[in-house]
This record gives sequence, C-alpha cells and structure tokens, in this order.
Amino acid sequence: MALCQPEIEFEKDVYLPGEEITGRAWVSTTKDMKAKSVEITFTGKAINAFKIGKSNVSKAGKKSEDVYVEMKHEVWAPENEENTFPAGDYEWKFSFELPKNCPPSFEGKGGFIRYSVLLHMDIPNSKQINIERAVTVSPIIDLNNIAEAGEPTKMELNSTVSFCHCFPCLPSRGSVIYELASPKLGYVSGETVIINGRIHNKTSKPIRIIQAKLNRLVTYREELQGKNKKRNPANAKGFKSQAEKTVLETKIERCQIQPDEIMPFEFSFVIPPVVATIRNSKCINVEYNVSIWADTGFCNKIEDASLNILVGNVPLDPSSLASQKFVDGNAAQSWKVHLKPDFTYQIPYYGI
Repeated sequence: MALCQPEIEFEKDVYLPGEEITGRAWVSTTKDMKAKSVEITFTGKAINAFKIGKSNVSKAGKKSEDVYVEMKHEVWAPENEENTFPAGDYEWKFSFELPKNCPPSFEGKGGFIRYSVLLHMDIPNSKQINIERAVTVSPIIDLNNIAEAGEPTKMELNSTVSFCHCFPCLPSRGSVIYELASPKLGYVSGETVIINGRIHNKTSKPIRIIQAKLNRLVTYREELQGKNKKRNPANAKGFKSQAEKTVLETKIERCQIQPDEIMPFEFSFVIPPVVATIRNSKCINVEYNVSIWADTGFCNKIEDASLNILVGNVPLDPSSLASQKFVDGNAAQSWKVHLKPDFTYQIPYYGI
C-alpha cells in the first residue's frame, strides 16, 4: 500500500458548550491507492467500563454508553469505478457545533466523557485507516448564576458509636454530634474552602483525633436491561452503579474532647485542579464534599459527617483569585479497548 499518514489538528485546545469545534484533517500519499470513501465524524459520548462484583479484571466490559452528539461528513468519494485515490496531499477543514447543555470532558478510573474527531478511510480488501483525536470541552458553571452558590451551607449529624464487626451484638457506646458549616456552597479550583463547626462528645471516652478530608465522589452507572430499560435516566434506580471515592487531601487535628464536652474546629482546603461538578450525564456523576470524622477509640465504629460543596469554573468573586488557566487532568484508567487512544483533558484552574 502507498504510504498514507492521516493527521487531525484543532484550531484550539479547549472549547465550551455551544461553540463550534473547528480544525483540519489531512492525508498525504506517495502512490495511487484504492479507497471507497473518506469520512470525518465528530462524536461526544460517555462510556463506562468497569467490573461489578468479584469478576476478573480482564472480563470488565462496557457497561453503558450515552451519546450527546454524533455528526458524520463524507469529504471524499472516488471519481471512477476503480476507487482510485490519486497520490498527493489532501486537506479538509471541519466544523461541528457542540450542544449547549453537553457535559464537560472527564477521564476517570471507570469511564470517560470524551469529544473526538475521527478520520476514516474505507480501503477495499485491506485494513481500514482510522485516526482519532480528542479535544477538551470545558463546562460553563458560573457560580454567579446559581442562587444558592453564595449562600452559607450547614449540616448536623448525630452519629451512633458502636462496636466494630468483631462484637456486633454489643450495645452502642453513645454518640457524637457533628455540626458542620461553610460560608458558601460554591467554589472553583484554586479557591480555599473553609469548614468550621462543633463536635459534641456524648460517649464515655475522650476524643483525641479529628480527621478532615476533601473528597471527590464519582458514580459510574450501568443502565439495566429488560423491563428496566425504559426507566427515566434521571432516576438512579434504573441503573446499577459503581462508586469511586478519591481523597484529594487529608488533615488531622489532635485534641482532647472529654465526655459530654463540646469543642469547635476549623479546617481549610485549597481545591486542586479538578473537573467541575457533573450532574447532567446519565452515565457519570461527579460530586465533592468535606468529611469530618472523630476517633472515638479502639474497636469503635462511627459514621463520619460530610458537607457537600459545589465546584464550578466561574467564581463568585474573580478579583480575589489568580487569572484562569488550564492545566492537565488525568487519563482514563479502565477498560482499554474502549478508552483508546489515551487522552489527557484540560481543567480550568485559578491557582498560582
């Protein structure tokens, strides 16, 4: 076969929902060759590929797929019955419009949300020629347009202290009352989250450690088949799911909270470069929270308390932060058959 090296290039690295993704594709051949057609396809979709239960990792397969946009253009067709693709240099410019409400790019351990352009050459009686390139779609989550983003948020939890699984039949050891609060709900990457509150120790033992964590929670959903196939995608009961919790940062404070004593606390976290909160995909959901846990001693079991936060990408007070820039995220790490080629998406960040 003649040497054929297709390439794809975008006009810029990052696009926003509602924008047109533009670029060019080109092919160079050193000899005449055969081709039935050349097509350029733009696709935006979410794919989940994770294992459920204790099955072998190699058996993990695609669990769900949600296509947000798919457009195909034939850019070349043969002029004769011999399907001759003459030697030379070819270039085709492309333009595809993104849906205004499409979710942003995301690469996770159990799946991805990805937007890509594929150039396909249909070669008769030979291996097909495909080249695919992905591009970042950044969200437009303007915290100024979300009424509750600038409002204080709080929660309270009365958590029962019980024995660990070694002694499941023994009575509880009392409880710990958590009160958590934050001056606002909405933040952006690079901004400092402040969580304060109180812990009321209603056990018979002192509390010596308070642990705080900034967490990202990703839910990958597998759409059920059969009778559940027509359920509303917004209803989580229509899906099996796998949760992935990533601790972005942990802080520990040593203390002495005696029985029936109340102690205030305050923790702060700088939100690292992470994708914004995602709630508009039926396959992948991304949320963030700060959790507080009190260590009530050996062989005790106690639930932690968590306060949800919203991560956007347009801050409430831009003047208090550095200018927005884009930094690299992580490549997907699950089933490689559907997650190729590797792609590193970009994330808006206001850090220094």
